[in-house]
Amino acid sequence: MEFITAGANPDEMPFMPAIVTKGGTAIWLSGATAFPLVHKHPHDPAELAVPSGVAAQTRACLNNLKTALEAAGGKVTDIVEVTIYNTEMDAQDEVNEAYMEFFGDHRPTRTHLGVNRLVGAELKIEISAHAVLESA
Repeated sequence: MEFITAGANPDEMPFMPAIVTKGGTAIWLSGATAFPLVHKHPHDPAELAVPSGVAAQTRACLNNLKTALEAAGGKVTDIVEVTIYNTEMDAQDEVNEAYMEFFGDHRPTRTHLGVNRLVGAELKIEISAHAVLESA
């Protein structure tokens, strides 16, 4: 993978402007919320308790993505693109703090969208991602 900074200081930004991949295996990760990754359908409210804060929900979403990615044979540093759906855009600094804590020095490309509502009324964040496992 080649990370394109376009002149940005990667230590100050939660994302890369661009990433170039060559070959490899692509993994598309479904959107994850703070709900447990595996849960009943139709939903059972008893198993769907979520943290109330945006930062805590962001951490839960990212951990759910990590679980799915590892089950597919990948790791967090294989993620090249993230899309965040956020019902509280005024709290995007809290999202960025949790996001940067999770990714460390790794900075995938990113789109961060404000939305009116997610699948559960108490949900504030949903995150989907794409990963590329580099060829051996």
